[in-house]
Amino acid sequence: MKNTNLLILCLLFLWACQSDGPSSKDRWVASAPAGPRPTKIHLGGTTIIPNGRIVNPYGKTIQVAPHPYGLRLSPDGKLAVTANSGTRPFSISILRQLDGEVTVQQIPEGPENDEGLLEAVFMGLAITPDNRFVYVAGGTANKIFKFDLDSGAKVDSIDCAMRNEKGKLSNGYIGDMALSPDGRHLYALDQIGFSLIVVDTDKNAIAERVPTGRYPFGICLSEDGQSAFVANVGMFEYKALGQLDPANLKETAASYPVSGFNTKAMREGYSNDSLEVPGLGDPNVPESFSVWKFDLSATAKVVSKVKTGFLVGELVEGIPAVGGASPNSVVATDRFVFVSNGNNDCVSVIDFSQDKVVKNIFLKPDPRLSRFRGAIPFGLALSPDQQRLYVAAAGINAVAVVDVPTQEVVGYIPTGWFPSKLAVTPDGKQLIVANAKGFGSGPNGGKDYKVGPEGTFIGSLMKGSVSIMNIPDDATLKTLTQKVIDNNFYFSAADAAALENRKDHPVPLYPKASESPIKYIVFISKENRTYDEVFGQLPNSNGDPTLARYGMQRTFANADSSSLIENAHVMVNHHALARRFAISDNFYVDADHSADGHRWLVNTYPNEWVETSVAASYGGKRRMQNDSEAPGNLALVGSTGAIYPEDYNEAGSIWDHFDRHGIDFFNFGFGTELAPSFSDSTMKYTGVKYLVNFPVPAPLYDRSSRQYATYNMAIPDQFRADQFIREFKEKFQGEGKTMPQVLTIILPNDHGAGERPKAGYPFRESYMMDNDLALGRIVEFLSHTDYWKHMAIFVTEDDSQGGVDHVDAHRSILMVISPYAKSSHVGHQHYSFGSIFKTFWHILGTPYLNQYDATATDLSDLFTKEPNFLPYKALPVDARVFDPQKALDPFDENFDWKAMIESPELDNVTDFLKSHEEKKK
Repeated sequence: MKNTNLLILCLLFLWACQSDGPSSKDRWVASAPAGPRPTKIHLGGTTIIPNGRIVNPYGKTIQVAPHPYGLRLSPDGKLAVTANSGTRPFSISILRQLDGEVTVQQIPEGPENDEGLLEAVFMGLAITPDNRFVYVAGGTANKIFKFDLDSGAKVDSIDCAMRNEKGKLSNGYIGDMALSPDGRHLYALDQIGFSLIVVDTDKNAIAERVPTGRYPFGICLSEDGQSAFVANVGMFEYKALGQLDPANLKETAASYPVSGFNTKAMREGYSNDSLEVPGLGDPNVPESFSVWKFDLSATAKVVSKVKTGFLVGELVEGIPAVGGASPNSVVATDRFVFVSNGNNDCVSVIDFSQDKVVKNIFLKPDPRLSRFRGAIPFGLALSPDQQRLYVAAAGINAVAVVDVPTQEVVGYIPTGWFPSKLAVTPDGKQLIVANAKGFGSGPNGGKDYKVGPEGTFIGSLMKGSVSIMNIPDDATLKTLTQKVIDNNFYFSAADAAALENRKDHPVPLYPKASESPIKYIVFISKENRTYDEVFGQLPNSNGDPTLARYGMQRTFANADSSSLIENAHVMVNHHALARRFAISDNFYVDADHSADGHRWLVNTYPNEWVETSVAASYGGKRRMQNDSEAPGNLALVGSTGAIYPEDYNEAGSIWDHFDRHGIDFFNFGFGTELAPSFSDSTMKYTGVKYLVNFPVPAPLYDRSSRQYATYNMAIPDQFRADQFIREFKEKFQGEGKTMPQVLTIILPNDHGAGERPKAGYPFRESYMMDNDLALGRIVEFLSHTDYWKHMAIFVTEDDSQGGVDHVDAHRSILMVISPYAKSSHVGHQHYSFGSIFKTFWHILGTPYLNQYDATATDLSDLFTKEPNFLPYKALPVDARVFDPQKALDPFDENFDWKAMIESPELDNVTDFLKSHEEKKK
């Protein structure tokens, strides 16, 4: 009997590891609820956001400034204040008459009214017991500001800088705050100072500074004000490399990331002839991913430390946790402390009388997705009677409702996009929710678009919102819960008919449903372009030709208008590839900027730490400071193209996923750009030099090129193409050599930069042509290899912030290049980053990684059962705009321009265009 039970358990375990549905008899396939509908904002109705999910918030919605990551309700419940950290001017919004006709006062009203009122803002707010004043955390300004709530005037500020033993003023980053019940003490968290600051509000001065864990993110007080609870969201205190010479970084910095995550080299450090690498220690120390209790009865002191969620390396459903819990927000009853774990999709219940977690409450709105993380629990609020706990489930645009006595989730309420913080009115009747991304950005260009005062930058267009709702009864909550599920996920049966429809298709219906003829995947990432900029002129697509500045037959000049180019085909290979293979005109990047874009590109979803950090960074006020001695300063990494340990999801990234499922891969420049770094125009190998022991995922460390250049706009994409072709031949061609199942490549120069005529870039369009030609050359090379008959190349952008689009500022480029791609096809299904990865898993026979790939729509519509094995021939670019040899000269590379121009297959671009016009006829 024991052996039989053991066999059953083993079979169940194997099913759990390989199956993506509830049973082999009743399987399902999930996709985006948008179907073929494009992203569109419909205030008061159904809004479709870039990932294909639906937003229609319950209750009344009020728009505020972008990224309200802070929210505080006044003690009398008559007004709410949001802290809007993301774009200039940094602002707060005061919402009055919450139970009636809500009015909003924006402080400052706009850039012209800024007057330095708020040097920076980040999340933290506290309102005085008499409802008269609000304290506002000043982020990297290292100050706390005080405003009069009646007039909106700034009445004071508190400088949080202190002198160290060297007499130097400290840098800080002031975040979440809490005010004592009597209003006499304000408790503020210095995120990069790893400290709790106690402010005497009578004196408007710091009374104490007490060490916390790493990157303290959330704080609450006990009801009597005698205890504080602080959630520490960080993993490591990063250290600069020991051998660095500030006067000679080029020679003393490291040429490659110095460690893989959770390796001995990362934990203990090492030294050799050229490197002194400081160790980062154990990722599971009490300082990381924990909640600390402080006794405030006399001087503030730490009395307890509790780890929450899952530890790094702990087995969770058979998989070792890659990321930590990411505890971020805390609330307290008279018995328990609740903390939201952003990476584990759960709320930990801590009993500090025992100094331990007594339960984890998981947010799993649909049992079919119970294995996949992505709900991202963020802000917390308790009802006045402490019977209900409300959790901002930022990843599913909802509030989870928890019954406190039973500690069970009883339902979900739909909100705006990415709910961050929330509060319950003193009478317990209303719930107030700040939605950091509101309804999204909408379009930012087009022939019918009128530019508003916020301009066209995607971050400025992402206005936040506040949902004001009457708390639903249990019957209404049941209906709202189903609405949340329908807004986020669309399920269909993976029955015999569905399987028959996909018979012999190169993209199986689900992982291991059938065998794909595609055996090799090449994933190419580019930088910052929208669909309309490149493909707005393309026939049979939803494009706006007036925005196609990088399309065909363009006229443009350089910055000082001294040189005019007419009738230039800017990205001719992109157009040739689009007309030969398949693209989508309904694909959207999930990202708002490059920093979060590079997280999405490796199939991680940005948690609350990343989202808040990125928004503030792009507002210009969350950047590491070169001379800072703050222990957490090196975590302010800005827009770099990598993931960091604080970002890691519970199940990790594509690199971890490939590794655990035996998928062989090799990487060229993807995900290795770590800040701070040093770069110049001579670093043709790797592109940057490394200054800090920032680990990269261990599988990535072992399987990345040591020569291919990551992001560095001084290096031509032609050189990257040369290097890729050179290494490919060396590693994967020849007797006994095999190409890995997956290659990842970065081609970043369509990001664009300033004009550099002497370097071969006399126009901004020169960078686009460089990128275009490099893509064409790589596709040409790969299509002439023996692997081509079983290959699919996927091309996309990390984000779209560099351009404009008439559908949505998030709409971008997605190209599928393969013998199995539909010919000259423009797909209209709604796709996102998750769609790309889902297609990878279906082809490779690998389980899904998280909610975003599991529930996206796969790219099967872009593929056909009937292959065309004809290779591709790259087209030359306009030498008036970009001369590849001139760009390559400093890199000692030769470009066979003559051979390209004299191609026997297509003499020039005009022939290419004519041939396709004839085919259309």
